[in-house]
Amino acid sequence: MSISASGGIIPFRENSLNTFRLLAALQVLWGHTLWHLEIERIPIIGDFIEFFIGVPVFFTISGFLIWQSISQSKSFGEYAKKRFWRIYPELWLAVAVEIVVLLLLYHEPINYPQLGLFTFGQATLFQFWTPDFLRGYGCGCPNGALWTITVLIQFYFSAYFIYKWLKDRQSWIWWVVILIAVTIGWLTPCVKSFLPETISKLYGVSLIPYLWMFLVAAFASEKKDKVIPFLKRYCWIIIALLVLKRYVLHWDVLISSYALLDTTMLFAGIVGLAYAVPQVNSKTDISYGIYIYHMTVVNALIALGFTGQSWTLWGVIALTCILAWISTVTIGRFSIRMKNNL
Repeated sequence: MSISASGGIIPFRENSLNTFRLLAALQVLWGHTLWHLEIERIPIIGDFIEFFIGVPVFFTISGFLIWQSISQSKSFGEYAKKRFWRIYPELWLAVAVEIVVLLLLYHEPINYPQLGLFTFGQATLFQFWTPDFLRGYGCGCPNGALWTITVLIQFYFSAYFIYKWLKDRQSWIWWVVILIAVTIGWLTPCVKSFLPETISKLYGVSLIPYLWMFLVAAFASEKKDKVIPFLKRYCWIIIALLVLKRYVLHWDVLISSYALLDTTMLFAGIVGLAYAVPQVNSKTDISYGIYIYHMTVVNALIALGFTGQSWTLWGVIALTCILAWISTVTIGRFSIRMKNNL
């Protein structure tokens, strides 16, 4: 529970964050589909969807919610099992679908030992790796969107120990840690330029460049009794300032490919709106399913030769949402039951 400035109680779970995760997932799907299927940008609808930049929204909301999940876990083992059930069962189904579709549509020679390694990587922690023999399939990467899972798993592991260290610390200690993380993220291009190519690529999919996003959100979660009421009260002002910054001022600081002010203000506005209008929450959260299935659909259409046709955008949205919904109401709900029984 969070207590507002007026003395009212704000239940932490009563929000519409699922809806904003859905919008973020659709933004990722939208952007990837337009780019890879060579479709012209669509105004108005596109402007609205593109407002919710996917990766920063997913990372910050994850940091915000995971902090509370850790506080409700009795041990690291219980916490790790919860994270496993949340991520892997649905991921494994999506990887199985991805490989079946690939085998059906890819007509180049298959290196089966490498395909086995690729499948293992997609289903574990190495989603960023694609063997050379698959570069001719689709856009050249069967499911490139999964790289964020690599980062999320690293954060899930690290978050437990960060929690033990920063829990109940004074705000100034948090700000010092966040500033250090922001500085490290800002230095990422410089650091990568001094590293060998392989190490540089691995650094780019490590937690290090993105830790600042999770920490900003974790701080908001740690100080939720003050932060949530504040963001709820001023959410529309925050959104207005974000619009001004993004579309008029055109100024920001890039931190590991993502804008510092944009990410922070978008997260603040989303959290504020989520608690201001909890009634618009999506009851069935298919955002994860959209994230893990959409590139399988996009690559299938590329392999079938459907590029440059605007109708394919709506086809990708429809088919991806169907796959995501099936995944969510079957294996997803089973996973949630297993997680809740821990």
